[in-house]
Amino acid sequence: MSTNISDWIEKNQDYLIKQTEMLQSAIARMANNSLEIKKVGLTVWAAIAGFGFTNQSAALFVLAFIAFALFGILDVYYLYLERKFRDNFNRLARILGGYIIPEDQQWIEKVKGNFLKPDNSTKFLGQIPNTLKSWSNLPYLITFLITILLLIVPLPSNP
Repeated sequence: MSTNISDWIEKNQDYLIKQTEMLQSAIARMANNSLEIKKVGLTVWAAIAGFGFTNQSAALFVLAFIAFALFGILDVYYLYLERKFRDNFNRLARILGGYIIPEDQQWIEKVKGNFLKPDNSTKFLGQIPNTLKSWSNLPYLITFLITILLLIVPLPSNP
């Protein structure tokens, strides 16, 4: 570890601890936003699917599927941001613990003290396959399967 970086860390230790607290808060907000998106998405899906049962319309089931998929994309974005904030938190915790690796030194110079900012990439759509493997997205998978079954299985007719 270079003495320049270690001196900077030692001088700014209180600031870095505050940054970790702010990162924890941002991570909690992203997790809460993800949960709220799931709740709202399921509510919208249930309302549209219920209306589809009432009107015996397969188009409404497709609309419910599309609406829930859009909520899912927004949720993937929140999960992506949460992961980025967690990466920053883990890196900052490693730095505060004195276990700096060369990539951390480059990262410190790149962010110039603003550890709350995730990178500017928009690669979150590429994270969809990894995100679908997460248990947190089980409601989406179940709901998508139910919607597909509703589209395949014919609706009972009213007598």
